[in-house]
Amino acid sequence: MNEHLDPVNVLIALGSVLFGSQLAGIIGPYAVIIIAATVGASWSLGSRAPTTRGSAVRYFVLLNATAMVVTVQAANGLALWMGLQNTSWLLAPIALLIGGVGDSWPRIARWAVGLAGRVIERRTGGDGGQQ
Repeated sequence: MNEHLDPVNVLIALGSVLFGSQLAGIIGPYAVIIIAATVGASWSLGSRAPTTRGSAVRYFVLLNATAMVVTVQAANGLALWMGLQNTSWLLAPIALLIGGVGDSWPRIARWAVGLAGRVIERRTGGDGGQQ
């Protein structure tokens, strides 16, 4: 018996009953990503100005699609950096983060680029090439 009860393994076990074990191995992780991204998107949608139903649906579709494309690669990269073998437990928090940040990603990207610039400047002791 598999003693790992992370969300991915639970959904794979449930999916095995409906879809068979091979297909459940693919559907399970993406089901976790969609569920987590949807929960995160609902939190971020709650902080936005009131919107139409169609706009809210587009918002959820965009965030879920983004999470489906980005989450597995982000989890694999993070696991590699952390020296981990199993990435399945990283899928839900990363997808939740993607959905929770919502449409604030451009602002976060500007902040990250600014932070990286300050770190590089400090490490190089640079004055920005000014004399």
